[in-house]
Amino acid sequence: MDSTSRWRAERTADGSFTLVSPEHGEACHSLAGAWTQARERYARPCRLRERALAGERRLALLDVGTGLGLNLAAAFAELEGTDAALDVLSLELEPDVVRAALALPLGEGGLARVLTPVRSGLAAALATGGGEFALGAGRVRLVFGDARRTLAAEREPALFDAVFLDPFSPKVAPELWQSDFLALVAARMGSRSVLSTYSSAVRVRAALLAVGLSVGLGPRVGAKSSGTLAGRGFELPGFDPRTARRLARKAFPGPNPAPGAESAGPFS
Repeated sequence: MDSTSRWRAERTADGSFTLVSPEHGEACHSLAGAWTQARERYARPCRLRERALAGERRLALLDVGTGLGLNLAAAFAELEGTDAALDVLSLELEPDVVRAALALPLGEGGLARVLTPVRSGLAAALATGGGEFALGAGRVRLVFGDARRTLAAEREPALFDAVFLDPFSPKVAPELWQSDFLALVAARMGSRSVLSTYSSAVRVRAALLAVGLSVGLGPRVGAKSSGTLAGRGFELPGFDPRTARRLARKAFPGPNPAPGAESAGPFS
């Protein structure tokens, strides 16, 4: 059996499709709406459009988990009507999920329009085992392999303005949620960079705090609890005091937590 055919297509509540892993049964996107999640969980909270409208002309995005390319499409859609270009480093473990995604229905209306050029670029990059393709005024570099190694090997861009952290869950892909990888990501985030992820796990939030980022509540998508935002230079929706103290204790165990560690909500 072709390995890509083992990925099961599933229609989500907003009409867009996701894929379910043949290895562990997790879906690549929320069943409440794959396209909704891409826009509301990742592209909008990372403030790409806001920065473009403020006059920034070139933005850099780190996309951890290329998957179906929906997050990429949402990011570029956010910049429509602006003068900004987006350069993306998109990291994916293996090509099978991208290959399987190219066989899915495009969807209707606006989704098909923005997803079509992303799919074309991914198909071209896939044919050469990964590579770079133009998208609008920007570009995407698709890199296959273990993100811990591929990100460490990257030298360009020096800093990212936004990070989409969207691997499979900590239960099945723990290596991309551990402090060593999150520290690598944090070191590549600019002074006003925002990271967004679907995970609301205490240990993930505490790990982000421990590597020097402020953390806050991300938006809800469907019935799932709020995700997590992290970064530097923005005020974010904060946690209640009890949750903030719990995160600080977990991030900085011991009798003397790091100064300011309990301010795990809004950025300073």
